[in-house]
Amino acid sequence: MKLKYHLYCLFAICIFSTLEIVGKKIGNGISPFSLTAWRFLIGGLILLPFAIRQIKVDNKKLTFSSILYMGVLGILNVCASMLLLQLSIFYGKASMSAIIVSLNPLFVTIFASIIIKERINLVQTIGLAIGAIGMLTIIWSERDFQSGTFPNLTLSVFFALAAAMTFGLYTVLTKKTIATCGNIVTNCFSFLFGSVTLMILTATLRKPLLFELTPNNITIVLYLGIVITGIAYLLYFEGMKGITASKASMYFFLKPVIASVLAVIWLSETLVTYQVIGIMLIILSLGWERLIPARFRKS
Repeated sequence: MKLKYHLYCLFAICIFSTLEIVGKKIGNGISPFSLTAWRFLIGGLILLPFAIRQIKVDNKKLTFSSILYMGVLGILNVCASMLLLQLSIFYGKASMSAIIVSLNPLFVTIFASIIIKERINLVQTIGLAIGAIGMLTIIWSERDFQSGTFPNLTLSVFFALAAAMTFGLYTVLTKKTIATCGNIVTNCFSFLFGSVTLMILTATLRKPLLFELTPNNITIVLYLGIVITGIAYLLYFEGMKGITASKASMYFFLKPVIASVLAVIWLSETLVTYQVIGIMLIILSLGWERLIPARFRKS
């Protein structure tokens, strides 16, 4: 019976893994600011009916402070983390952006220890070190830094790291709200608040919010909004209902592999041997704690 919940999570991760590749396909057709704003507005509207139903089923009453806090979370997620990710994709390689952003669980561990005082044990510290080595291996072995193939690969790496860090911070800060309001409600309202704020910021910076309505642009925006930010999130949340959150999160270990393979196939990007080793190290770092027996983790 639990097979369908595992399939929900697997399908969700496969969809999430296409984000960087599809975002790269749009090229200069839409600015990263506009694309991110529209993506989360559409995604938030897709989640809205489910969020309203969840509020009614659970008989929850959202306070002004909780709504305001979700708004702040939305600004952090949409206006910072996801915008930085889209800028990283725009300036560099989709595969490298996907790989570096996949490190966000390691930043979750760091921020959780600082903000909510979760203790970091030796096993977690080793996992952080393995992840850092994997990331440095990928960056060090990249051959395209001086090739001119990409607009600014160095800036892209910086943006990807910043995206991973801010998303890790977002994940830690959402824990309390998710516990009281639920995943779908928290993400829905944070998406909507964040997208509207980013639209205002885009207009303030005099960057184009609208885009040319070509078939390619419309298809990509709708795919990012409806499929990735809407359907994939719903599939993942539905999967978590039947299996534990920790088991569901295991599927995220597949993202750097799937995204890298898709980037090689669809975008003709290249990966050298050392970068494949780096990917394996990152996957190991993300799953490292689960490989160690519980009695050793506690000690």
